[in-house]
Amino acid sequence: MDKDTVFLYIIAAITLCFGLINGIQLLIKKNKTAQTVGTVTSIKTLNPETTKFRNSKWAIVSYKVNGKTYQSQNRIQVSMASQIGTPVPVRYDTNNPEKLYSFSVSRIVVSLLVAVICIVAAIFNFV
Repeated sequence: MDKDTVFLYIIAAITLCFGLINGIQLLIKKNKTAQTVGTVTSIKTLNPETTKFRNSKWAIVSYKVNGKTYQSQNRIQVSMASQIGTPVPVRYDTNNPEKLYSFSVSRIVVSLLVAVICIVAAIFNFV
């Protein structure tokens, strides 16, 4: 096995673990969470705002649950187009509404798809 094949298998293993862990967490927490729409109140970027490549925005979100307004304890990742006041869907813990979760079925599917592509590329040596 050459270095490229080993690298592809390592990437496949990492993305497969990521997808499986997120999928299991989603299944375990699904009945203990609910979804609502929140409003971005604070934004932080990992790199300077002018850097678009390999950058991400993390936001504190304000949202209402049963008539009471909450502010998230943890930041969630939002799109680079998000600004303060942008509405975003949030999933919160029903026992502790201030805690947000970032489960995403699309993120799970994409990670599993990347794992499959890496395994196929490693098997057939497409690199």
